[in-house]
Amino acid sequence: MLAEIQSGGEEAVRRYARDLDGYSGDIVLGPDAFLQAERALSDGVKQDIQYARDRVCGFAQLQRDALLEFQSELRPGLIAGQKLIPVSTAGCYVPGGRYAHAASAIMSVGTAKVAGVDNVVATSPARPDVGVNPAILYAMKLAGADQVLALGGVQAVAALDYGLFSGHSADVIVGPGNRFVAE
Repeated sequence: MLAEIQSGGEEAVRRYARDLDGYSGDIVLGPDAFLQAERALSDGVKQDIQYARDRVCGFAQLQRDALLEFQSELRPGLIAGQKLIPVSTAGCYVPGGRYAHAASAIMSVGTAKVAGVDNVVATSPARPDVGVNPAILYAMKLAGADQVLALGGVQAVAALDYGLFSGHSADVIVGPGNRFVAE
C-alpha cells in the first residue's frame, strides 16, 4: 500500500479511502465542515471538549515551561547543552472508526501547538455518507489543527508522511490507531 500511495499520490489515497472506508467525500476539510460539526453538538458536549482542551493544554504549557535550554563548558573547549527546537510539521492521527476519540485530538493537536509546532495536520477516518465524527472535528479545530484530512488507516499515515493534500510532510506522526495504523 505504501509503495502504491508513494507512486500514485493523492489519487491512490482517494482510491483506498473509497475502497476500504467507503468514503468518497472531500479529503481536505474546510470551514463549512467545522461549522456543521459545531452545530451538530450539544452545548454540553462542546463545553466538555473545551474543558478537556483547557486542562490538557494547560498542563502541556506547565511541562513546556519546566524545560529549560542551557549550555555548559564541561571543560575547556567542550561545550554541552540542551536546546528546545520544535518540529515544523506534526501529523496527528485521531481514531474515529468504531469509537470516536475526541480526547486524542486534544492530546495530540493541542500539545503539539503548545510545544510550538508551526503546522499541525490532523486526520481521522470518515464514515460513508457521514464524514468525520463531529466531536472529533470540533476538538481538532479547538485544539488548533492547521489542516484536517478525512482519512483513516494506512492511507492516512502515508498522506501525513508524504505530505499529500497538505503540502507538508510530517516530521513526526503521533496518535493511537488500530492494528493497521500501528503497523
